[in-house]
Amino acid sequence: MVNPGVPAHEAARRLAAVKKWHQTGHGWISKAADDIGVNRRTFGSWLSREHPEYCEGEIDPADIEIPDVPEEPEEPLALRQERRLKDEINGLKRELTAANRELNDAEDLRESVFGLSEPIDPADHPYTFKGGDTDAAEIPILFQSDEQWGEVIKREEMGGLNAYDRHIAAARYRKLIESTIACCLPPNAPQAPPCLYYLMGGDSISGSIHEELAETNDLSSIPAVKDYCANVRWGIETLQRELGCPIRVVRVPGNHDRTTRKPRHKGYVETSFDTIISWHLEMVFMDDPDVTFFIPPENDALFDIYGFQFLLTHGDMMGTGGGQGYIGPVAPITKGHRKIVETYMQAGKRVDYVLTGHYHTPVETEYGWGNGCLPGYSEYARLRIRAKPAPPVQWLLHVHPERGVTTRRQINVASQGEGDLYEPRLAA
Repeated sequence: MVNPGVPAHEAARRLAAVKKWHQTGHGWISKAADDIGVNRRTFGSWLSREHPEYCEGEIDPADIEIPDVPEEPEEPLALRQERRLKDEINGLKRELTAANRELNDAEDLRESVFGLSEPIDPADHPYTFKGGDTDAAEIPILFQSDEQWGEVIKREEMGGLNAYDRHIAAARYRKLIESTIACCLPPNAPQAPPCLYYLMGGDSISGSIHEELAETNDLSSIPAVKDYCANVRWGIETLQRELGCPIRVVRVPGNHDRTTRKPRHKGYVETSFDTIISWHLEMVFMDDPDVTFFIPPENDALFDIYGFQFLLTHGDMMGTGGGQGYIGPVAPITKGHRKIVETYMQAGKRVDYVLTGHYHTPVETEYGWGNGCLPGYSEYARLRIRAKPAPPVQWLLHVHPERGVTTRRQINVASQGEGDLYEPRLAA
């Protein structure tokens, strides 16, 4: 007999499936299961439990009577909507629980392995103007991104235009730091800047997310992390020593840094080598009060300088897709900056300046700046998108207490001998 707890409509459906199963010689249990919308194991389970007489052949299939039942009434629209909303709420609760679990795991790792306390929220530590000569109180912002440490660009595959490896990366990084110091402390400068914001916008290492990179890198991910950290430690120490001012480091991860083959939206920060880099560097300077780190647990970093709101993000998650058209990377960068500003505005937060990397193209938009890269002109730029040959540059900005961002400089970090693109005859 059918389980008395089974509704009449379901009982009739099951009996019809049993009859069809008998009529096909007991050989199409999968088809019978499909007819009632269950898997084969479920069908077999209730068949043997509720209808052993059919299984053992005690009843002729022709004698199986399918009761006539009225059509199942359609569920009211309000009830269907209520059930759908409940399902959505339960799904969101499960996602939130998983996200909290990942965040807790990351915080445990940060504290137990690196000995770091709760991360600082940049929004809670704005830099305010303390009075005095406003022209001498401009704060420099060094915007560094897309170093892709460990990548190799072969000069012979670039028509002689450019080359890149870990040794060139170190030389270009050193030039970036030295040029920043020279620009922030010109001859006869009246005083040191109040502080320097050192922004690092992701793609610190080349990584192995692309097969060709995994095959051609001169450093795999872990050695690249080690070499990169050693160089950046020198850079921060040199900036602090030569400028004689506090250094505020803001870091977000990129896509090349990730430990997963495919992009992830959940756990974006926790599945990145850049997070390990950030925590390591923060640990190195944890006893130095003049070097502070802003490492948000998300891929956007919102911070305040003199009341102006800056947002740093890598640029791979701006929702602009991959299309560029004839105008090139300027189109998705500009569109992405606008989307970021509008999204934050809808959430009740103002963003005055957006800073992104990812596209390896130095550009100033209506909303902020897209950054260049340390490797410079690459095989991808030359062969895939036929981009204009350009040197590797990084942005250096200055923020005035009243006028916002004033000076903008593109620091060229290449040197002669690294490619024909940097020889005087072509640079002229």
